[in-house]
Amino acid sequence: MNPLRSLARRDHDLAALRRAARTAIVMPAMFALGDKVIGNPNVATFAAFGSFAMLLLVGFTGPMRQRLQAQAALAVVGAVFVCLGTLASANAWLAAAAMAVVGFGVLFAGVVSSVLAAATTSLLLAFILPVAVAAPPSAIPARLAGWGLASGASFLAVWLLWPQPTSDPLRQPATVACRAVAARLRSDVAYALGTGSEAAAAEHEQAALAARDTVDALHRGFLATPYRPTGLSTSTRAVVRLVDELSWLDTILAQSRPLADDPELNHAACAVKSASAAVLEHGADQLDAPGSSQQMLDLALGGLREFAANDRLEQFVLGVEISIERALGHARDARDVVHARAIEPGA
Repeated sequence: MNPLRSLARRDHDLAALRRAARTAIVMPAMFALGDKVIGNPNVATFAAFGSFAMLLLVGFTGPMRQRLQAQAALAVVGAVFVCLGTLASANAWLAAAAMAVVGFGVLFAGVVSSVLAAATTSLLLAFILPVAVAAPPSAIPARLAGWGLASGASFLAVWLLWPQPTSDPLRQPATVACRAVAARLRSDVAYALGTGSEAAAAEHEQAALAARDTVDALHRGFLATPYRPTGLSTSTRAVVRLVDELSWLDTILAQSRPLADDPELNHAACAVKSASAAVLEHGADQLDAPGSSQQMLDLALGGLREFAANDRLEQFVLGVEISIERALGHARDARDVVHARAIEPGA
């Protein structure tokens, strides 16, 4: 059996091997640079342990640009922790209290995003090392110099040394779900405006089931992760919002019915569905190629706004909402009467 293939089965995308190889190259080089070339033990120590923290203990996912941004943010926050830990190291009680506060804050912040969760161990080491080794404030520049060397070397290693393939746990499933819901919308339009044949009905039902399955798979994948599978940038957090929006849209489509008693309103609703399908399709294209032009998506959004501004359709929807509110109000009133009678003496 091929040893590399056997290792790949246990190490997905060879992520652990990649991090170990980078660390084995960079960490000794940084220690030798600090100790033999610069000749400062603080620089050598923090350059070595900084490389260990930022290469072996963390592995960011997503496109390269987002990974490098996360790596740079880790370096900046780690530099702040190096300063704070050095200042607190002079007093044992202060060091213990600071460690408790920082440890709780770092671990708790991991629930916000998978990026923060992936960086918790590295951030903790960035504080543990300076706070555990007592030193005066005058040692901060040398320690920061070592951490800076490690940060620069780690940044270059992540970028150039055996780059990790791009992986995003939400973007690809969200793209598939957008296209499936768009196909469902177009199938709804064809079914509502068609002749109602058995073949059209079967095709409509198949499109509805496919959309439901893809949206459910996207939602399950999102809920199955221990941390929110997203970064901290606006685009990645928008993908998280898209999960709920697609689930909501699929639920609304499952409850919608053709307005057979009013052909004009039915055609207006179909126009809105077609425009929505175009928006979803071009949005899926943007998810596939984030750096591509948004001109087609903007045109599709403009078309959707134009069709959705139909006065009769808006009045119809408003009338339905008012009817629902009245029905719910009557239901609440009736329920209150039943509850009041139930608690009357002798009831």
